[in-house]
Amino acid sequence: METREEETLCQVLDCTQGRICITLPQGWQRLSDEILARKFPYRTTPQEVFSNTQAEQIITFSLLEKQLQENQVYTAAREIQRVISHIYPESIREQARMIRIQAGAAGIFAFITGGIREDAYHSIFILPVDEKMLLGSFHLPEGQAESGRKTLMDIMRSIQILNTQKNTEAYKNL
Repeated sequence: METREEETLCQVLDCTQGRICITLPQGWQRLSDEILARKFPYRTTPQEVFSNTQAEQIITFSLLEKQLQENQVYTAAREIQRVISHIYPESIREQARMIRIQAGAAGIFAFITGGIREDAYHSIFILPVDEKMLLGSFHLPEGQAESGRKTLMDIMRSIQILNTQKNTEAYKNL
């Protein structure tokens, strides 16, 4: 049982070649291919997708080739928010802002989209990793938004960059 808890505590993201580790709430796991196809019926899907046991709350991560430095985080988050607000007018619930987490500066904003049974709440966040953009999203029913924001912030605060180019170069110089 301890092994299961340890696995839950630190999940290494494959899309980052082992450079990022996150802590997920207990019971969260990678989405099965079947549920992934249902939840993301697109040609391109996120590189990493995790969910709670009911697959109601979903978090995604993709390491993009797009360059991103820490001093560009806020501007990039605002630009992504602008694109979203053109697709879903008047949907923005939390304006883009920059937050500090253990891994550095992150940009985040939130918006709502209509759903069949209930509206959906989405948070988009970005973080530079080796000067590339780590794009993440968090999706859940709007009725769970308040508790979901806390879950997202806990996950974001847990992000650890394990082995970046900068750290490797600094280590070589010791």
